[in-house]
Amino acid sequence: MDQIQDQKQEPEIKIVLADESHVHYVDEILETIAAAAKVRGTGIAKRNPEYVKQKMIEGKAVLALCGDDFAGFSYIETWDNKQYVTTSGLIVPDRYRGKGLARRIKHMTFSLARKRWPEAKIFSLTSGAAVMKLNTQHGYKPVTFAQLTNDESFWHGCEGCVNFDVLQRTDRRYCICTGMLFDPNDPDCLAAAQKELDLDPTCRETIEAKYGPMPPHKLPEKESKTLLDKIKSLFK
Repeated sequence: MDQIQDQKQEPEIKIVLADESHVHYVDEILETIAAAAKVRGTGIAKRNPEYVKQKMIEGKAVLALCGDDFAGFSYIETWDNKQYVTTSGLIVPDRYRGKGLARRIKHMTFSLARKRWPEAKIFSLTSGAAVMKLNTQHGYKPVTFAQLTNDESFWHGCEGCVNFDVLQRTDRRYCICTGMLFDPNDPDCLAAAQKELDLDPTCRETIEAKYGPMPPHKLPEKESKTLLDKIKSLFK
């Protein structure tokens, strides 16, 4: 007689918008970030526990949770009077890597930034190839540091990085990290973002459940036609 063996299903990992109820994860998050920086031997700016807690309380953080177990984290922040937004601190513990969590977390932080500040440019400063790939999938393009925020508070955060001296010596023109920018007025950026986020409808549902409908990832028809006319005029 054949015996039917119960197969253990892998626990579901959820990507959630963090809030005050999640602040007890902060120490584990920071320990995971510090361990990753040590292994990589490259720059990851240090975060203050109170700062990370505040991001959760302000609704600017995203967590990956497997039941109650910490499985990933990232947060967003605004600069230059909300003209720029960063998605930062993306981390996934070793035991949860290889499951596509970084991409799902990036979907959520990017969508959160687009929803709350739809006119803002979203940028990233990173030395990690995996993060650069994620950024490119979301429509980011490599840019010079001069095209990023001038907000001194942002650059002050780089002081905790082991490569901060490089940034100082070059008068903030370049460093080990690569600057990448998503411009909401760039049709190419919008098209890439639309294609990427269409892969994760659950992300949209989570954002819209709390904040309402997402902004369109395409230029208004009138504005698109204007850009098309400009391009056509170059070939006349």
